[in-house]
Amino acid sequence: MAFSQQMKGLRSRVARGFRCVGLVALLVLPLPSVAGGAFLPGGDAPALVAAVDRWLESEEEDALREFAALARNGNPAARLLLAIIDKTPALQGPWLAHLPREERIALLRQPGGLSGRSWLHALAEHPLGAAWLALMDPATGPEVIARLEGLGESRAAREAMVMLAAREHPGLRALDPEDVDPDLIYLLWRGADEDRRAALLARVAPDSLQRALIDGSYDADRLAVWLAGSRIAAPLDAVCSEYCPDTRDTCLSGAYVALASHNALLTLGSPIEALVSQAEFLARPRGRASVLRRILQTHDARGRRATIAQMRDHDACLADVLEAEAERYRYRRPGSEVRNDD
Repeated sequence: MAFSQQMKGLRSRVARGFRCVGLVALLVLPLPSVAGGAFLPGGDAPALVAAVDRWLESEEEDALREFAALARNGNPAARLLLAIIDKTPALQGPWLAHLPREERIALLRQPGGLSGRSWLHALAEHPLGAAWLALMDPATGPEVIARLEGLGESRAAREAMVMLAAREHPGLRALDPEDVDPDLIYLLWRGADEDRRAALLARVAPDSLQRALIDGSYDADRLAVWLAGSRIAAPLDAVCSEYCPDTRDTCLSGAYVALASHNALLTLGSPIEALVSQAEFLARPRGRASVLRRILQTHDARGRRATIAQMRDHDACLADVLEAEAERYRYRRPGSEVRNDD
């Protein structure tokens, strides 16, 4: 399929995303202000700070081994970071991806059971750990989003909304559109009755990209304008501005379509904003790599090769960047040929 045809398929991809992922929203609820995010015990320990810096520079092996040592010695920040890395494939670099299963379990989890236990279970007394634990419970409702927002974890709050919507939690129907970021009104569309949809559309500008996400009225120019200036597109911009500044506009549109999920875009970024701000994370190698990895994970091995090949007609620079990132994950067994270990 030509890349232009992929662009025209935006509506069907969005529809599939709604069915598979559900709605995502960044809520602006009446919450207590937390300047700089929540205090995370152990986050200011010199060894943890140094390890986080190495991790952000993609010095993965040294950083993760230090996180694991700190976690075993009781550091809550290290435990939470390992737990989130464990559950988020896009945060896992080539070294971790190629680590044997037993070693991965020993590195990322606390002992217990057949496959270890998430470090989240050791963080029930900490507000941020407790919020993540609550999110793992299918009975948890939208209150967990408010808890995460109140702790300064906006990205995590959006991830919480993704999970709750995938569960079709009935509490989501009670959300007031007035309490939702105006850029994300489209996410309340699914399941709304006629009156509610009329109220939602009244808050969406006629030239907003959200119209495409609601009714499929795709416009390439509208997408380009939105990508160039939207805060939500910051993860893609971090990649394109760093690696393809001369073709930034076509890189942005290519990356958006290759990601194939507006919902996924909303959840990219810092795993713990109490440790690393969104801006810093996206400005560092690990942050940019997580965006590229998430794009690649959208496709199976065959689809990935096809997407990169098609990208060359749209933005050759981005195609080269994606190809180089895919190559980093190719497993090389000593004495054997290179094989794809996706």
